[in-house]
Amino acid sequence: MREIVDVFLNTVKLNLRNRRALIFMILFPICLTLILGTALSNVGGNNMNESLHMKAAVVNQDHGIMAGQMEKFFQSKEIKKIVEMKTYQTLRAAESDLKSQKLDAIIIINRGFSQAAQQGSHHQLNFITSGDLESSVIKSIAESYLKRINAVQAAASVGALPEHTGNQVQSGSLISDHTLSINGKVPKSSDYYAVTMLIMIILYASNYGLDVVRESKKSPIGYRIRSLPVRQMNYLIGKTLGQLATVFLQIVILVTFFKFIYHANFGNQLGFIFLMCFLLGLIVILFSMALSLFFTCELADTLLNFIVPIATFLAGGYIKLSFLETNSITSTLRNWLPNSLAQNLIFQNIYGGSGVSTSEGILKLIFIAGCMLLLTAIAVRRSKNGDLSK
Repeated sequence: MREIVDVFLNTVKLNLRNRRALIFMILFPICLTLILGTALSNVGGNNMNESLHMKAAVVNQDHGIMAGQMEKFFQSKEIKKIVEMKTYQTLRAAESDLKSQKLDAIIIINRGFSQAAQQGSHHQLNFITSGDLESSVIKSIAESYLKRINAVQAAASVGALPEHTGNQVQSGSLISDHTLSINGKVPKSSDYYAVTMLIMIILYASNYGLDVVRESKKSPIGYRIRSLPVRQMNYLIGKTLGQLATVFLQIVILVTFFKFIYHANFGNQLGFIFLMCFLLGLIVILFSMALSLFFTCELADTLLNFIVPIATFLAGGYIKLSFLETNSITSTLRNWLPNSLAQNLIFQNIYGGSGVSTSEGILKLIFIAGCMLLLTAIAVRRSKNGDLSK
């Protein structure tokens, strides 16, 4: 244990002396955020209504009183400022437009919805979404309307509302005007790229994983360590933890800058954001180590130079593209890409939404980290430098 701690502290000390690498890992994402946040302001901006361009479909399969009231709600003046809502006669036509990226979400009013709502029995809406932030906003608006209906029904059941006949509440008493605001619920361009560039720079921490193997295999320090009475596996563990600690320190510096100096929105739960970044950093370092052990450090470096920008693109790190969320192949990839998972969980934590559940996303990241740890252990065992596993 003492060996691991000594190697850990020495690694952190050496990394902090490497000013060139530290400057790159800190200044590079800051500069990119400033450039992209200014040049690609269509992701956010000051004019929320113009920047969102949210489009949704309503498929009314019920045609009852409550369904009609809901359609009127979505066609109200306040909602039209935020969402362009269109009524479709068939679900197939709406799904076709969703696949062709003409819609962000589909709201389906099921048969029997009005009767169930008026009688106070179980009622719900079905949603088909593209998975992007806009679709989450649309779903939240529809869910808020459902909560309003449920609240009125609960009040009616105890006689709190005067307008009811028997077991049925009059439809007029279920509709009430409220001011709808989305301020703070949609990221500005600076907020968006502060998060995506933070995630991207963690991917570039793969260089730290390469350094662990490169130093163990080829450097004079690695040869010297092998001649000392130090267990090579302890050295490898301490080195890995030291690299991870260095990455985490850089994450803390970047988040502090973005939140308190650049004034990007990182929400109020920084602990959750740090946890996501820590898990992603662990996955990245372990993956790069395994890659360099299975192949050569040079080949692993070349592969990572391709993988990092591709993974960033698929996660929407450079620019937000809706087809990445609607296409079945890219959508599946995004659901398991560690950087995409961490990025989406951070956005949901800050702005809300109903994409992947938090617990499911964290479990996926832990599972991927476990797989990377197992893969690295196998790579160490199978490495030609077998003394690393002793």
